[in-house]
Amino acid sequence: MDSEGARLRGRTGTWQFVSCQLLINPRKIPALQDDLQSFFWTLLYTGLHLIPCSLSRMRLADMLKTVFDESRWDDGKGRTVGGREKYMVICNGTYILPDTLTGEPPIIFGPPATPLNDLVKPLWRLFWAWELCQIQMDESQELVHPTIKSNADKLLTSEAILQLFKDAYTNPDWSHKISDRKEGLVPEEGHGSSSKRAIAEESEQRRKTQRKSQIGDATSSRLGMMDK
Repeated sequence: MDSEGARLRGRTGTWQFVSCQLLINPRKIPALQDDLQSFFWTLLYTGLHLIPCSLSRMRLADMLKTVFDESRWDDGKGRTVGGREKYMVICNGTYILPDTLTGEPPIIFGPPATPLNDLVKPLWRLFWAWELCQIQMDESQELVHPTIKSNADKLLTSEAILQLFKDAYTNPDWSHKISDRKEGLVPEEGHGSSSKRAIAEESEQRRKTQRKSQIGDATSSRLGMMDK
C-alpha cells in the first residue's frame, strides 16, 4: 500500500469514515462495531455534502473540518491520531441533538431526503448506547440501564443496522421531484478573508461552549436524550 500522505499507517480506510475509537487509538484491533460505525460516518458525511440540511453554511463547513478531518501527531503513540470530535458526537449527541447551550438546531435533512432523519438518529442512538456501556464497564460499574444495554447489544451483529437502512430505503417520503445532488452546500476555501474570519470566529465560539459540556453526565440525563 502506498502510504505517502496517509494519516493512518498500516491500516486501510478513508480517514473521514473511520470509527472514533480507531482514530483515538490506532493500535486498537478493529471490531465489528468499528465497521458498523463507519456506515454511520459515511452516511452523515455524504448526506451533508449533497443534501440540504438545517446547518448554516459556516457551521456545516466547521463541522466537516473539525469532526471529519481532525488529526494531529501523537509523539507517545508515534502515529497520527484523531477521533475526539467524533467521540463527542457519539457520546454527547453534538450536532445530532439540539444544542442546549447555544440554541443551535440539530442536523435535519430536507427534501429530497427527509427519511434520512429517521435513520441518522436511530443509528446514533445505538453507538451512543455502546460507548456508554464501554465507559461504565471501564469504570467497573455493573449496573447498566436495561434500555441502554438492549440498544448496545444490537451492535453485537449487523442485523439491526441493516434493518434500519432497509426501513429508510423503503420509506415512501423520498422525493423524486428535484435532483438528489445539490452543489455549493459547503463553502469553498479561498472565498475571501471575511468569510474565513467568520468561520474561524464561529468555530472558536462553538469549541468554547462545547468544552463546558462534559461526557460524565448521570445515566438518567443520558436517558432523557434518547426521548428527545
